Amino acid sequence: MAIPESDIQPGWIYSTTRKQERLVLGRDRDGRIVYVSKGRNIAGPFLNCHVRITARQFAERATGKLRFIDDVKPYIIANKATTVVVGPQPRRGGVVPEHMLTSPARGTGAAD
Repeated sequence: MAIPESDIQPGWIYSTTRKQERLVLGRDRDGRIVYVSKGRNIAGPFLNCHVRITARQFAERATGKLRFIDDVKPYIIANKATTVVVGPQPRRGGVVPEHMLTSPARGTGAAD
């Protein structure tokens, strides 16, 4: 059973038709859903590389919401999900400031 695209929200963990769990981190600049998965290892952490997918594809594969995580910032950082863009609408639990999503460039200070 697919879920409506309007039900896809950051911070929610969704189950899939293949018994996987996916944590929605947000959306990228193109409007695609950015999520991390723990696969079928229910006891494992959400440490798989982040994935970008259209809302339609995500909705077709998701079967429902499982639970909500208030702070997705640690998951964004741990998965290097720098494509997540903070939208204009604040979400439940606050928003992640954009400066927290990307790490500063590390250079030698010399011009290239």
